Amino acid sequence: MAMYGVIGVPALCSLGAMTIGEFGVSWLLPFVVLILLPVATTLVMMALRSSMAQITVIDDELRIDNSFGVNLYSAPLEFLTALHPITFGTGPFAPTPERMVIASQSTRPFVLDLRLWRAADVERLSRRLRDIPLMDAQTFSPKELKRQYPHVRLPWWHARPWATILLLTASTVAYFTLAGLLFM
Repeated sequence: MAMYGVIGVPALCSLGAMTIGEFGVSWLLPFVVLILLPVATTLVMMALRSSMAQITVIDDELRIDNSFGVNLYSAPLEFLTALHPITFGTGPFAPTPERMVIASQSTRPFVLDLRLWRAADVERLSRRLRDIPLMDAQTFSPKELKRQYPHVRLPWWHARPWATILLLTASTVAYFTLAGLLFM
């Protein structure tokens, strides 16, 4: 965040001055909105994630809540059968480690991306789940993962990596096209 302030503020001031000099004061508001809207959205999502998302074990039940406080996964500890560390390859990207499949007798398997959570939450979870068997790490593609763990719960963007890339690319092109049309 500090780097944004050190680098971003002078750059934005310079771009704002160029915009005023080139197009007049009436173009300053659209310019600021186009620059600040993505930054503000990202900061709000990061704040929501850090304040609301949590992994907890309450009354012998594992609960995983998302950024909006909605429960993603819940299972009694007595029904958890194993923790399977996996390396997950999605689309054209290199396989990434630090994901865990949580297997349970009472619910379908759930993929937990440990990179998204605070280290303290993950550490507390691993201490609390120390009695549950930890299997050997394996590498999977989305199809292999679904074959190995039928009915596994995967986020949409993990299950469809190519669609995610296309959607992000189309959104970026549309954003910059609209910005270009605004300044013409």
